[in-house]
Amino acid sequence: MGDCRILLCGEDNPYGSDALYCYPLRCAGYNLRRYLGLPQHQYLALHRANLCTSSWSMKEARRRAQLLTANPSAPWRVIVMLGRKVADAFNYDRPFFTHDVARRTDGEMKLVSLPHPSGRNAGSWSGQAPMRARQILRELAPEIPWGSADEAQQEATAS
Repeated sequence: MGDCRILLCGEDNPYGSDALYCYPLRCAGYNLRRYLGLPQHQYLALHRANLCTSSWSMKEARRRAQLLTANPSAPWRVIVMLGRKVADAFNYDRPFFTHDVARRTDGEMKLVSLPHPSGRNAGSWSGQAPMRARQILRELAPEIPWGSADEAQQEATAS
């Protein structure tokens, strides 16, 4: 994991322990990498975590969300909550494509709410949704090249 200040936070991983990994094709991590428009190496450099390890438990998810938010030594200052269940675990009740600040004793933690990137939620990611997500993330973490994979793809097909 990189020294980036972003944490992508999902539910649980049916494919193994590597949270939001970008394979197999069409898994949540694969979809998310595409929606965010990041090259694989940039995507894999982001911090990634799931709230639960095997199956979903709101009690466990809330406990883990509290740990991820309250850890003063955590390198991230932005947590991207993927899906309504994850947002609920963080007690975040605003709609998708919004962000807010969680106050902590050592400063601020920004929370971003995005739809879960699984294939079941493809409609939530249609149209301008990827651009809206990238716009929010560019504002909060401008050092990451959100959308750069799309630009590289366009250049390759134009040549």
